[in-house]
Amino acid sequence: MVDSIAEFLEEATKSEIRRNLLFFFYENQFAMDTARNLARWINKELPEVEKDLEGLARLKILEKIGEGASAIFSYTQNLETASLIERFIKIRRGEIRYG
Repeated sequence: MVDSIAEFLEEATKSEIRRNLLFFFYENQFAMDTARNLARWINKELPEVEKDLEGLARLKILEKIGEGASAIFSYTQNLETASLIERFIKIRRGEIRYG
């Protein structure tokens, strides 16, 4: 459980893989795929991708349908969360200033 937006973003971006997944799903908001295929898309090892997908699903950034190797992950449909991620990504890209 996170208590602030700063803690939420810190948890959401605590690894390179999580950042890669955030950017992937932000750019492909209607994508739905398995951990194995997502690992291929971001060119990372499956065990690490699985762990970080589960973490992002716990944070409600990703939605998870099913269990095990056939589980499908997709981007959140929660507008508040999606807006927060969009602002974070635009700040990271320098498209908007922080503050």
